[in-house]
Amino acid sequence: MKVVVLTADANTLLYHRGDLIRDLAAHGCEVVTSAAEDYEHVREFVASVGGRHRAIRMVRSRINPRRDLDTWTDMWRLFRSEKPDALFAYTIKSVLYGCPVARLAGVPKIYALLPGLGFTFVPPVTWRQKITSAISKALHRFALRCADVIFMQNEDDRRLFTELHLLPKGVPVHVTAGSGVNLDEFPHVPVTEEPKTVRFCLVSRLLISKGVRVFAEAAKRIRARFSNAEFHLIGPFDPNPNRVDESEVAQWVAEGTLTHHGMVRDVAGLLKTMHVFCLPTWYREGVPHATLEALATGRAVITTNSVGAKECVKLTGKGEKQRQNAETLMEGENGFLCAPHDIDAVEAAMAFYLENPAQIAFHGQSSRQLAADVFDVRLVNDIILRAMHLKGSPPLTSHFSPLTGLSVLRS
Repeated sequence: MKVVVLTADANTLLYHRGDLIRDLAAHGCEVVTSAAEDYEHVREFVASVGGRHRAIRMVRSRINPRRDLDTWTDMWRLFRSEKPDALFAYTIKSVLYGCPVARLAGVPKIYALLPGLGFTFVPPVTWRQKITSAISKALHRFALRCADVIFMQNEDDRRLFTELHLLPKGVPVHVTAGSGVNLDEFPHVPVTEEPKTVRFCLVSRLLISKGVRVFAEAAKRIRARFSNAEFHLIGPFDPNPNRVDESEVAQWVAEGTLTHHGMVRDVAGLLKTMHVFCLPTWYREGVPHATLEALATGRAVITTNSVGAKECVKLTGKGEKQRQNAETLMEGENGFLCAPHDIDAVEAAMAFYLENPAQIAFHGQSSRQLAADVFDVRLVNDIILRAMHLKGSPPLTSHFSPLTGLSVLRS
């Protein structure tokens, strides 16, 4: 069986879907990967499992009819020349464009994974946002009709797509616990002593909706109150219109608010030097992969009570009542959930760890347990492989996880 794995960002083939590509190869598949870039480290990884990588022209973050025509042409040529038995497409543009083109090109089986719905499914405010939202919904409805199987990463997204009538009748829809995390590649590195200096980090593309500005503003406030706090921003600048500008980050660095590390390949190595992971996002996440890596490493987590992100903190009984009462800060066994956009809540969560450093280790242990129980990549890939009929197992059924409230498929 030949499978084309199609995405917009080549780095995700390695960092988010590397385990799936290895599993596909291990089950006898010939794997051809394709993305907008032709990075050497990606080509080497794909070649190491007996596959090949082919770059195509694709602009990730905007609709541009002239440049998108190049994308459709390259996809058509890819599918017609490779003649794959199946397409596995993930990321929004890969699904929206890849599924219809693959169907026209005669690809027998099409698997579509929606890793996160992004800002186009956040309730629109301006006329421009409303037009963009309407176009996005129409494209999703059309593309998903071409899929044989659909994967989504949280129950909220499936519920929304059902309410919007975007899911075609009769097409199986499986919900996975995010993209999963490799517990061996991100080993547990427990915090064994109360840190004298508490290091907070955010790992993400530098987007406004990922909460980067909220993180920086909370960092400014905390640094004015505590002398033993450090803040680390890890991630690349992004061409997305929602990006944080380079000059803004340079200003934060110049005034001593935080350290910017840029794009880091060894995220595991950096995470083990940190104490608290913070992602104050309101972007409509699938389940943020960087947060899963922080859970696996054993780091306390501060994130938001928003779609996808909220799965990464297991609330206490008190925290559940706080959520029911619409409070801005919710207590968890492994960290805190904050109301989106709320700098005060993020500041309060950060201050908690500076005032109670012993809790960092306890929350970190709970994070690792949550990663093992719910987000292990082997559980996620097992769902995908069974749906692709690559693993002889009993049929998939839905299982509700009491840990996160996430509906996860199990045998």
